[in-house]
Amino acid sequence: MKTILTIAMLAAATLVGTAVPAAAKDQTWPADKLGKETSIPFIGTIGLYNFEADGDRGVWLQDQQRRWYYATVVGPCTDLPFATRIGVDTRFGGNQLDRTGTLLVDRQHCPINSLVASNGPPPKAKKVKKKG
Repeated sequence: MKTILTIAMLAAATLVGTAVPAAAKDQTWPADKLGKETSIPFIGTIGLYNFEADGDRGVWLQDQQRRWYYATVVGPCTDLPFATRIGVDTRFGGNQLDRTGTLLVDRQHCPINSLVASNGPPPKAKKVKKKG
């Protein structure tokens, strides 16, 4: 049985993130866990909190404890950069997402190649106004 979860629109998740109390802000991983293969537990029951695409080959996923993960996919997932929601197939009906799972983006099935602990997406560069 497939476990499919849907994430609300990214814009809505961003708005929710601004209203989160300071105690619930992003959690960081211990240095010895960063970049190592891992899994997202209880994804079948509590789902994801947020995500941010990294082109068509990867995505940062954030769990409900606000820990970030980075998933790379096998081959390009062409709809990923434009996704407003994603789902996951955990394979074999499990309750955790790992490298054997699949991202469901629009009508594409994008198999995960690797899922590692991450500090999240890099900060966005601020736009500088040019003097006219």
